[in-house]
Amino acid sequence: MPENFRDLFNFEGINWWTLLGGLGLNFVITAIIAIAGAYLGTNEATAAFYSQFGPPIMVLVVFVACVGAGFITAKIADDVPTKHAFISSLGAVVPFIFVAVLSFNPMLFMMAAIAAAGNLNGGMLAVPKRRHGPRP
Repeated sequence: MPENFRDLFNFEGINWWTLLGGLGLNFVITAIIAIAGAYLGTNEATAAFYSQFGPPIMVLVVFVACVGAGFITAKIADDVPTKHAFISSLGAVVPFIFVAVLSFNPMLFMMAAIAAAGNLNGGMLAVPKRRHGPRP
């Protein structure tokens, strides 16, 4: 586990195949959520409900899905699992920021931050707990 926040940004001890898999998993999750949101927003049967309750539901769905992706990535990573989960969040963050810049939508900047936070939380959940008492 990284000792401080600065250690999350260096690439020492990174398994590149695990990182690539985590990036792909986050990208696929983001694409599926975006397609589902577009469908729910344009379908006549769900458009009214989605226009009212869609943003908070999508925030929750993105966070929970990214927690799951971060957890899976960190469990696969042998060394520095939190770092793998955090860096793999770029697979979700980059598409959100790209679309936010193109569409001038500040909500998508927030979704990018939520995706990064979800991956970091999932990575921290995957770290094995210590089974012994406190340090002397």
